[in-house]
Amino acid sequence: MAKGKNGVDSRTIRVTVSAQSEQLLEQLVQRGVYGRSTAEVAGRFVDGALQRFMEQPKLKVRLMPKSQRGRNKEES
Repeated sequence: MAKGKNGVDSRTIRVTVSAQSEQLLEQLVQRGVYGRSTAEVAGRFVDGALQRFMEQPKLKVRLMPKSQRGRNKEES
């Protein structure tokens, strides 16, 4: 059966993690609770950490307008 469309607008980014973090992510994948791949599990943890961060702000973050997203810093 085909996987249903995700209701959340998502983006793909590339991150580097330590070997230990990769092993932990693989262990979580094997348990099948947080996702079916290391990328999916890592994404859920990043999303969760960002939600907690924004609920208890430690840094004031100003979101860029859509028209400026993806621009090079040199262009701003």
